[in-house]
Amino acid sequence: MRMSLIAALALVLCATPLWAHYLWVNVDNYHPKPGQEITISLGWGHLFPNSPPPKADRIEKLYIVSPEGKIMPLEVKPGGEEGRVAPVKVRLEKEGTYLVVAEPKPGFVAKTTRGYVRGKTKKELKNVIRCFWSESCALAVINVGEAFTDTYKKAPERRYQLVLLENPVKLRVNDILPVKVMLDGKPHRTWVYATYSGFSSKKDTFAYATRTNKEGVAEIKLLKEGTWLVKASDKLPYPNLDEADEFSFTYTLTFKVKR
Repeated sequence: MRMSLIAALALVLCATPLWAHYLWVNVDNYHPKPGQEITISLGWGHLFPNSPPPKADRIEKLYIVSPEGKIMPLEVKPGGEEGRVAPVKVRLEKEGTYLVVAEPKPGFVAKTTRGYVRGKTKKELKNVIRCFWSESCALAVINVGEAFTDTYKKAPERRYQLVLLENPVKLRVNDILPVKVMLDGKPHRTWVYATYSGFSSKKDTFAYATRTNKEGVAEIKLLKEGTWLVKASDKLPYPNLDEADEFSFTYTLTFKVKR
């Protein structure tokens, strides 16, 4: 199902509106030793991994899921003049696989002739070009030490979800990572995009594009060592056109592939 780069780029340009910012989690060390300090930050935009973080008031939750499934909340603090989410430093003492989860605040987003407005529907605004209900989630997979656990199966359930079917931190270059896209608890047919750090300096440019099958499963060949991002997103009709035009769903995964 792998496609040529030219075809993949064409699909991205057609299927992913340029105004649709997406969120991901950055980690400076995805394979730390027990007790080693790591830095967690967020990216928000179109250029992985170098887009700046979102503003802190847009993030509802930021937390870690431990190998035992325990939730470890992280503080979302503004940093700098624009109030963007500041990096968080943590130490993870126990060996095993951890998840870092970032959940933006869901809600309505409207594009008007005067710019973007959040938190209001079409009927509450004038001169609306487009309005959508936005939901997204960003996940990073970290492995501490040499022990691997099934924590990758403990991601929070979402209405729209990109589910890991294998632990990505165990995989190597040229291995296949299977993922499953779910919508309202059912397999969903859509496009899945993936890229790695350093692949391109162009926005919205991905190294790999593939489509899920009828079971909602897509397979991604991990072409190169380094930090990877996998992304699924969809625009679907909103039931009340007086309020919004569509739902906007996005889910991202980040992890590091070793040679």
